[in-house]
Amino acid sequence: MSRRSALNDTAPGIRPAGWVEPFTGESVKDAVQADILNPQPPTPRELDRFRRPFEPGKINVHWAQVSDKIPAADFPYGIRTHKGQTVQTTIEAGRKEGIAEYLQQRGESIYESSKREPLGKSYNRGHELPGVVNEPSFRFGIKQSQGEIGKQVLFPRGQGVDPREVHERYVRTHGDYAPGEPVNRKYAWPVDPVKHRFGYGQEGIGLQAGKGVRDALTMDRDSSGAFPATRVVPREAEDFRRVNNDELGKGRNMMQGKPPVPADFAFGVSTNDSGVTAAECVRGWYPQEEQLPDPDLGACLRVGRRNVTQETRPFGCPSIRNDIPKPRFRSVADTQNYGNEVGASALLNPQRFELAGIPDSDFLRRRPQGDVRDILTCAGYTFDDDLFGTLWQQAVALFNDSEELASLDALLFVYSEHINQEVAQKCGSLTQSLKQSQLPQTRPIPAQ
Repeated sequence: MSRRSALNDTAPGIRPAGWVEPFTGESVKDAVQADILNPQPPTPRELDRFRRPFEPGKINVHWAQVSDKIPAADFPYGIRTHKGQTVQTTIEAGRKEGIAEYLQQRGESIYESSKREPLGKSYNRGHELPGVVNEPSFRFGIKQSQGEIGKQVLFPRGQGVDPREVHERYVRTHGDYAPGEPVNRKYAWPVDPVKHRFGYGQEGIGLQAGKGVRDALTMDRDSSGAFPATRVVPREAEDFRRVNNDELGKGRNMMQGKPPVPADFAFGVSTNDSGVTAAECVRGWYPQEEQLPDPDLGACLRVGRRNVTQETRPFGCPSIRNDIPKPRFRSVADTQNYGNEVGASALLNPQRFELAGIPDSDFLRRRPQGDVRDILTCAGYTFDDDLFGTLWQQAVALFNDSEELASLDALLFVYSEHINQEVAQKCGSLTQSLKQSQLPQTRPIPAQ
C-alpha cells in the first residue's frame, strides 16, 4: 500500500488487501444531514428559470414564459370599440310626428306606390270585389262543422283484429309484420317452429352436447370411442372394394391388369440434355458476323427507290426554309421557320438586354461621335469634352481604318481601361505614403 490508514492494524504481519482511504473525520450525522450541514449552492439567477420547481402550491411555468409580463386577469384583449350611434337612434333620426308626419303623408300620397301598397296594408291590385267582402265578418272558404279528431282517424279505437288472410296479404304486399312475428318462408318443418327451439338448451341433451361433431371427426371408431376390432372378411369382398373404389395416391384401376413394365419405368419421352444452359440462350453464342445489324437497316436496297447520287447534298424538305421567300404578312397559324428565328442557343443563353429589346449587335455597330455620346448621356454617363475626345480617338484607333466611327462596346472598353489606370495610380500613391509613414522615427545623434 502506498497510503496507510489511520486505524489500528491488528495484524501487522499480514499484508492488507485493497485500498484504504485516509480518515476524513466525517461522522454519521454529517452523512445523514448533509443537506442541512453542507447545503448545495443555489442555482444562478440566469439558470434558475430552466429548472422545474417542486415547491408545494407553486405552478410550473415553461421556462420561455418565466420572464413574460402577463397582464392582469381582468385585462381585456383586442381593440377597444368606440361606441357610436345605436340602432334605435338611427331609426328614430328620420321619424316625424305631428304636423310634420301629416305633411309627409300628404306629399307621398300622390305616388302610385303609396296608393297601391299603403303602409300596414296588403297590396292593392285594383280588383273590384263585391260589397259583402268589405264586411268585417266576411271570411273566405266554406265553413265546416267539427268532424272527427285527427288522433282517432290515425289510431281508431274499437276496431277488431284483421282476419288471417288480410294480415297475410299485407305481409306479402307491404311487409307489414306484427311485432315479434318471425318471417314465414313456407318451409315444411319436421317440428313445430313456433314451439321448437334450436341450438343449445334442448331437453334430453345434457352432457351429449357436441356429440355429432365428435362422431364426425372420429368416424373410424365405435360408439364407445374405441377403435373397432379387426374383422376377417372374405377375399372377394376386399378385392371388389379395391377395384371399385379409388385408392389414395394411386391411379384408378381400369381393370386392365398391371402394365408389363418394370417397377421403375416412367412413361413419356425423355428430355435430351443438349448441354446449353439458359444463360447461353439469353446471351447467345452467335459469331460477330451474325450479330451485326441487317444490311437493310436504315437503308433501302430496292433498285429504283434508293437515293443514290454523286452529289453531296441532303434530301428531303429542310426544317428552316431559306429556299423560299418569307411572306409579307405572316399568319399566326404559320409555324414554318423562314430562317429569321432564334435557335436553341439563344433560348438557353439569352442576351443581356434581351427583355429590353436591345440585341448585342447594337453594341458592336459603329456609330458617329454624336450618337455615341447621346446614348451614354441618356444612360447616365457624364464626360467633359477633353476626356470624351481622348476616349473617342482611342476607340476609333481600335478599328485600324480611316472612318471616324466607333462602336459603343469599343468606347466602353477604352473607358474601363482609363478607370483601371486611375485606380492603379491612386492605389500606388497610397501605398507609397503608407510605406513612408511606417519608417522608424530616429533622433539625430549629437556630435561628441
